Amino acid sequence: MSWQDVLKDEGFYFAPVFIEKLDGKQKKKLKKLIQKAQPTNMMGEDMTQLSDIIEELKSMDLVKSDKKLSKTVEGFDEKNLDILASASELRKDYETLFTQLRKMVYPPSKKGKQ
Repeated sequence: MSWQDVLKDEGFYFAPVFIEKLDGKQKKKLKKLIQKAQPTNMMGEDMTQLSDIIEELKSMDLVKSDKKLSKTVEGFDEKNLDILASASELRKDYETLFTQLRKMVYPPSKKGKQ
């Protein structure tokens, strides 16, 4: 079963019921991680923060003890890895294009070549 199937099949398992089952400390930590992960201009940083949230979820006894929930979190982890791989490729393509455009706009000076 792919991660897409897991996510579609869950009917979004992370309802308020999930958060209510956590103790206050876990709830607070997870909420802080979610706030910290709000999208910013730093895409790589955002991706790392999603990984932090997923790892925190995996470490929770509630997730470990619930097969369905554990499977859902694993699906999130797989999706995040796919996104990280895509983001890395996009970053390389962006840097290549930027370098080409920069060379076009700012050609190397003739003085520097001598």
